[in-house]
Order: sequence, then C-alpha cells, then structure tokens
Amino acid sequence: MGQVRDRRPEALGAFRVLPDELVCSIIAALPPRTVGTLACVSSVFYILCNEEPLWMHLCLYQHHGGYLNFEGSWRQSALVKLGYVKKGTTVVKPPLRFDGFGSMFLYKRWYRCHIALEGFAADTGVIERRENLSPEEFRSKYDGKKPVLISDLTKDWPAQKAWNLPQLVDKYGDVGFKVSQAHGKKIKMKLKDYAAYMACQHDEEPLYIFDAKFGESAPEMLEEYSVPTLFSEDLLAVLDKPVRPAFRWLVAGPARSGASWHVDPALTSAWNTLLSGRKRWALYPPGRVPPGVIVHVDESDGSVNFDGPTSLQWWLEIYPTLREEDKPLECTQQPGETISVPSGWWHCVLNIDDSVAVTQNYVNSTNLELVCLDMAPGFYHRGIARAGHLAMQESQERTDKSNQELDAVSVAAQESSFLDVDNLATHTEKHSNHFISNTSKGGYLDRSELRDWLRRLWKLRPDLHTRLWKCACLALDAESWLQRVIAICKTHNLPVPVEEEQLPVGNGSNPVYLLGDFAIKLCVEEGGPWVAIDGLRSELQFYSLLNKTDSKLKDTIPSLVASGIVLPDDMDYKVQSWDGSGEFPVVYEGQSIGKKRQRDISEFDNSDCRTKLSEAEFARVSIDKNNFDKDPELPESNSCIGEEDGPMFWPYIVQKRCDGSNLEHAADDMTAEDYVALSIFLGQQVRLLHSLALPATLSRTTWTQKTTRLPGRGPTRGTETSVTVGHSIVSNGSAAEHCHELSVSNHRVYAVGSEINVQHGCVDSDTSKVKGVHADVPTEWHYFVGLMRQQRANVLDRFEDWESLPSKLMKQLETYLPEDPAVLVGLQKVHGTVSRSARPPVWLHMDIMTDNIQMAPYSGDNHVPGLVDLNQITCGNKKTGGLRAMQARYILDFGDVTHGDPLYEFLAMHVSVFKLDPLLLKIALVAYGLPLTIPNANSNRSSVELPGAPLDRDYTRPSYRAMCYCLLHEHDAMGAIFQERKDCRNADSLEELEQMLWGVLNEWNPEAPFELGQ
Repeated sequence: MGQVRDRRPEALGAFRVLPDELVCSIIAALPPRTVGTLACVSSVFYILCNEEPLWMHLCLYQHHGGYLNFEGSWRQSALVKLGYVKKGTTVVKPPLRFDGFGSMFLYKRWYRCHIALEGFAADTGVIERRENLSPEEFRSKYDGKKPVLISDLTKDWPAQKAWNLPQLVDKYGDVGFKVSQAHGKKIKMKLKDYAAYMACQHDEEPLYIFDAKFGESAPEMLEEYSVPTLFSEDLLAVLDKPVRPAFRWLVAGPARSGASWHVDPALTSAWNTLLSGRKRWALYPPGRVPPGVIVHVDESDGSVNFDGPTSLQWWLEIYPTLREEDKPLECTQQPGETISVPSGWWHCVLNIDDSVAVTQNYVNSTNLELVCLDMAPGFYHRGIARAGHLAMQESQERTDKSNQELDAVSVAAQESSFLDVDNLATHTEKHSNHFISNTSKGGYLDRSELRDWLRRLWKLRPDLHTRLWKCACLALDAESWLQRVIAICKTHNLPVPVEEEQLPVGNGSNPVYLLGDFAIKLCVEEGGPWVAIDGLRSELQFYSLLNKTDSKLKDTIPSLVASGIVLPDDMDYKVQSWDGSGEFPVVYEGQSIGKKRQRDISEFDNSDCRTKLSEAEFARVSIDKNNFDKDPELPESNSCIGEEDGPMFWPYIVQKRCDGSNLEHAADDMTAEDYVALSIFLGQQVRLLHSLALPATLSRTTWTQKTTRLPGRGPTRGTETSVTVGHSIVSNGSAAEHCHELSVSNHRVYAVGSEINVQHGCVDSDTSKVKGVHADVPTEWHYFVGLMRQQRANVLDRFEDWESLPSKLMKQLETYLPEDPAVLVGLQKVHGTVSRSARPPVWLHMDIMTDNIQMAPYSGDNHVPGLVDLNQITCGNKKTGGLRAMQARYILDFGDVTHGDPLYEFLAMHVSVFKLDPLLLKIALVAYGLPLTIPNANSNRSSVELPGAPLDRDYTRPSYRAMCYCLLHEHDAMGAIFQERKDCRNADSLEELEQMLWGVLNEWNPEAPFELGQ
C-alpha cells in the first residue's frame, strides 16, 4: 500500500507554518459565519472548523441574556442561537472524513473530552479523616493550619438524601442556576436543561453549576442543610445582605468538571460538603505555587491572577511528571464528607462522577487578621502570601528557597510560613494613603465596606478589640488617622477619642470621627491633598455664603466649629486653622518644588520652609498627578513638593454633632408616615438649596473631578481622562484677579474669568482640541457639562467593567445617549459658534443619600405636615395609619457641593432614600414645587444640531434626562437600580426602562394639580 500524502501543507497554505494550537486559537476569534465559510476552503480547515470545543466557545461567546439551551451539540446550539437553524430542526449531514492528516493537539483534546474517570480515585492518607471532632480540637489542630476530612457533619441534613441530580431536577427543574465556564460570562440554565446537557455532553471542561445565589433562586434549599458548628463563627455575617460578598455556592457538575488551581479570595477559609458523587482534591500549602501554574500580580491594583491548565489537564499532563516529593496532598472526597480548606491553601478539584455539593467561605477569629491584611493597599504582600519565595525581591533568596524540597509528610509543619501576619505586614505598601487606596481589583470588600465591617465588629465583639485594632491599623492605617484626630482635638480643646470612638464611621470617602458632641471629618481625595483643599474651600465658602442669607436651610445643616489642616511635625502632627478664605498656609519640609514652581510661588523661602498661597497661587500648584511625567519641571508627587511618602497635609472640618442616627441605620424603625414626612422634608430642603443665589463670581481653580455616588457594590472604575473642570467659590473680587494655570495633558491652560487661553509651546486658540476645556459652553456650566462629557466618552468601558447592564440594553447605549450631553441642560447648537443656556444652574448637594440624612426619634403630634392625605397613601409595603417613630432633622456633608442641573439632585434620593418608590418621589416633587423642565422644551428638539440622532428624540424630556444621568453617573447607578428593582432587568429597551423608573417626572408641573394616586 502506498504512503498517504500529508494534507496539511497544501490544505493550510500560508498557515502551515503555525502549530495547530495557534491555528485553532485564530479560528476561535472569528465570527461564526466566517468559520462556516472557512470550513469550505480545504479538508484540514473543514476538520478544524467543525471541532465541538470550537463551537462551544462560539456558542457561549454569542450568548446574550436569557437561559442557555443546549441542542444536543454545540454546533447545533450555536446555529439555533444565531437564527441559522430553527429550534428542533437538525441539519443531518454525514461528516466528511479525510486521511493524510493527524494532529497530536486535536487528539489530546479529544482524549480529554472522552476519558472515563471511574477508576481515577486516589488517596495518599496524608489528609486525615476525622469524626466526632470537637470545636476546641478543630481550632487547635486544623483551623488555619492544615486541611482535614470530616465524615459526620451531615447526618441530620435532609440534603444528605435529597441532593442528587434526579431528585433536584424533580423539585427545582424550572429554576435557573448560574453555570461557570472558561469564558467567564454570566450564563444561566434551567436545572432540567442542565441535566439534559450533562447526559449527552462530551466537553473537556463541562459547564459547571457554581451559583452563589441559589438561596435566592430556591430558598427551600437553604432549609435542607445547616452550617456545621465547627464553622459557625462567621464574622462577615454582620454585614447587610446587599453588601456582603458572595460566600456560599451550590456546586454541581458531571465527571471531568471541577475547579482549576486557585487560592480562595482574600485568604478566607472554606468548607465543602459533598452530597453525591466523588471529588478528587489536591492541595499545596500557602506560598507554594503548583507546578504548571503561573501567578501574575498586577502592580497597578494589587490583584493576583492565576493562569494554568484545567484540573483534568493538570492531572493528565502535569501530575505524572512530578517527583514523589513534589506531589500535592491528595484525597478523594466521598458523599457525606466535608473538607476544610484553611486560609491561603492552593487547591484543585476534579469531579470523578456526577456530583452535587455545597460550599461556603468564612472569616473567623483565626483568619481575621490575614483577611484584613490581604485587603490592605499594595500588592507585594499579596504575592508573597500566594507565591511565597517566587515573589521575593531578593533573587538569591528566591533561588535558594525554591530549590528546597518539601515532602508530603513535613508539609503540615511548613504550611504557614508565608501566612505569618507580622511577617507579611513588613511587605505592605508603606507610602499608600489607606483611605484613598482601594483594595485589590475585584476585591472582597471595597474600602468603605471594609471600614463599615470593622466598625460593626468593634461594637458587637468587644472580645476582639485588640485584634480588630491591629486589623484596622493594617488595612486602614487607623493609628495614623487617630493621631491626626488627637492633634485636632488638642488644638481646639475637644475631648480626645475614647476606645469606642477610635475607628472612623460612615461609608463615605473621608475619615469621619464622632467624639462626644462633635464630628470631625478629614478631607481625603484621590487627586491628593490639594484636591482635598479645593473641596474643603468650596464647602466652607458655601457655608459662609449660606450664613449671609436668611434661608431656613441653615437650620438643617450642622453648625461649623472649626476647620484647618493637619501637618506632620517630626514624629507627631501639628494643626493650623483655616476658614477657607484668604491665604492658605502650608508648611513645606524643605523639599524642592522645581525651578518653575519656585518662580510661580514668589514668597517661597527655603530657610523658613514656609509659604502662604493666595487663591491664584493655590490654583497654579493644583496639578493633576497624571500629568507629572509630561513636564520635567513639575514635581513628582501630587503634594506638589516632591514628597514621595504620601500627602503632606490633611484638611479637616469640625462640626457640631447632630442627635440621632443617619437614615441608613434608622430605616428599620421607620413607619410609612415617617417616609412620607421624610419625602416632604427632602423636597422642601432641596427647594431651599436650589433657590439659593449663586455667587457673583465663579473662579476656575483645580481641574479635578468631584465624585458623587449611588449605592451598589463593587469598586468604581478609574477614568483615564486627564482633567475635569472643578471650581472654587469666590464671593468678592473681580474674575480677572484670579488667573489660574492648569495642566491639561501636554497643554498649559490659563483661565481668566470666562476666557480660556491654551498654550502648547505657543498660544493655541483652538480650545476645542483640549479635553475638559469647553469654549462652546457658558462658564457657569463648565463643571457639570465637563463631567457629563467625560462620562459619555467612556460609558461603554465602564459598563463592560461593571457588568450591571443586561446585554440587550448595552447594545442600545450609543444610540440612546445624546452625542453631546450638553443638550441635557438645554444647551443647543453645541457644534456651532453660538451657545445658549435655557436655564441657569443651581446649587447641588450631589450626595443626598441614606448616610447623609440624620434622623431623630419623633416627638410631636404624630402629624405629617400638609400636602398629602395619609388615608390615600400606601408607601411600598408600609401601610399608613400608624404612629410616627422617626423624623428627619439634618442633611449632612456638603463636601461635594457644586453647580448643575437640579434634576441631577433627585437621582441619589430616588434610588437610595425612596428605593425607587414613585409615590415618595411624587410627594417630594410636590414639596419641591420648582420646575425641573427646560423652558421652551417643545421647541428645543436637537435633531438638526446633533447628527445621527433619531428625528423624534426629545432631549429635554425630564424622564429622558434623568435616565441619561443614571447611565452617565460616575458610579454604577444602574447596578444599584437593578438591585432594588429586579423587574427592571426584564425591560426590552432603554426607553421602556426610562418610563418604569422616571416616567413620573413627565407628569410633574408645579403650576398644575399633581395627583398622588396610589
């Protein structure tokens, strides 16, 4: 018989020089229709383009919303999903077969897809099996020290007999569960469809039910098991449900499914109980990276990522090559057994049979300090906790230590070498400002949630105070902040913090301390201390202007006691008072500020190390940190003095402490009448705020972004835009007296009043090229329009990061939002030479949420003031007709005060305070009594001025503007909305969602009767 010719070179053409793995990766990046066309090119491309793993990738990549249906094969499923084939119709064609082509890559993948694992169980006996284990013995021998299998924790669980796939399908077949897969997309399948998929699939890495919200989807399942007593201490349980990170999962899947090598998030511990099937486990101690796994530490945000083979691939291809002493600790978990995985241990799991399990992560007294340390700013200590000597900077030590052999018998004695808290603490970032440095990307808790968690534990667990204080010092730099507060107290003769007052309170971005009758807020901004000073200046000058009026708003704002700055003084701190006006005193410690800055600050004296800055000079040194590398004359720190150890000063404000507690903590005591009265109160106070006269002069100062927030999880994505317009309030003087130099990318911008000159080597009069400079917008709208334009520029990136907007709505973003958000405030012809504002801006608080509304016990005649008939009102699930319990007294924290569209003020209130109840919003609007529409709205359609916009788009419609502001918000407003209103996710269009959320605004006319209805 003659030799069969090799088809590959001729069939692949120029692609023949590439290995099969790379060719398959290229094909996987193509759209399905192109893959189908490519399959017709040659015999080898036909083979490569019909592989099931390829079509699994294409199908899952194309899946957008709804439940996933498996049609018997991934190719068929993809064709049905794309509409090329009708559901239930199978295109039957005999597969073409070709000789003369072989591929080891394809063969190995086929082998992994079809291997049987019945005899794959293995047990070295190193991991002990125990029963009748007491809590005391568990803590002393295993908790945080080494893994253990426990065989008698499920005897009383109904799940012991009921949690196998057939019975679960009978009971929960129509319930949707989240499935995990390599592409990382959020996909759900009904359990009955998933069971059908399991029965016929031959995937190398099968879809795997890994659902953190199974308790919400099937609440009865939570009653069928209980947390074992050994793991009952759960310190995260003090957090509110929306804030608490995912901690429990239903885990179910077929043979070959599993979890590849990883360390659990934030160094939490875990327990996993198997109810049916068998699982093979492999574990390595902390700091010992499994062979075949690559650990990458992102130095920009501290996140630690793992990259390696699937669990099945690791056992088939890596495990057989290991020396006996290099093999992991192993065991095969049987039904009814629970395995305990300590903090920081690497583990890998492979299902040998179809299996069902439940697992939970927890923080207890044993791992509390490790978890807090893992959320401290910086990244180096995280890498060491997971990669050990491989992460060490000293190359010689790394070489020596990595050559040490660690056998399975001695592993228990070595497993904690990289999880010593005191040792890891020496590798933390020493120069980070812990209050503005976020936890790692995708971290367990963000910085405000972390503070709230420690504060709650501080109240509930006095027995842990010593350890909690250590945690707060590691994660929040609590000792340094406390010393700054003590310096402020001594300066102003205030009582120093007692033990229960030594941790900051609140969820905001600034450290706030409640000390007796006083509240101290230290101002912290991501842009550095100069940005914080700008915010404090605005807040103080707003209070000054307000006090010169006869507005009743003064009665609902805490009285000002003192303000100033805290500065380092050798090993201590000193305080200088400053009221926000006149010259701003700063003490420099002799650092060079660059020749150009020395010329700008003429009063700088090296011998005295002291300078006083006027407002104009203050503005000239308010430089965006992102621009330092673009001007060699600029200092290398955002403190503008070349200091590399962080900010050199911290602005602060002291106010009289208000009685009561904020709405966030008082909500459980509120009655329906209280919410009605609260809506009236807020409407009236916002009216007073929006009615205040604006200052005579708006002086442009720092080009930095003030942020407001809406409730919701997860960290906010950082923006890449180099500048955004901010402002300072000047009540007296000519605008021409305040000439400010601002850094904008490579340009130097000089703002004098409303005139803006841009220099880039020479004068450039074309300011439209400079992002953040708005020559087409009136001065009073610069900040607000600049913020909206900035958010519009990266709206898609932010929602891709947040993953809060359903894919069907994501596709509509670009066509729904206006090309230029300036039209939302009534600015027309923004692309022409003439700009027009249909209305002036108003004062905005920007942050009226539950934590900034102070409530007090109600004392009165149980009467809701005017406007509404309580007998006709139902507020959500709260019925009126009862007694009053709480009343609103104060609005707190005007640190984000600015100017803008009055409609923007109602976003945070409606989501955070009213919980999207349209009736409460109506009541607030009645009390508000001012127009939110843009004058001449009917004539202000912008289809001509905005190319590509729908001809029927009314950019002035209140509900449309409000919806746009939600989509353009700096924080994930939509995530908070969907969390509050699950039904909103079913909206088919943004227009429909707009009406659901904000349609009530279109009915509002302060000059016409407004029916509250039901």
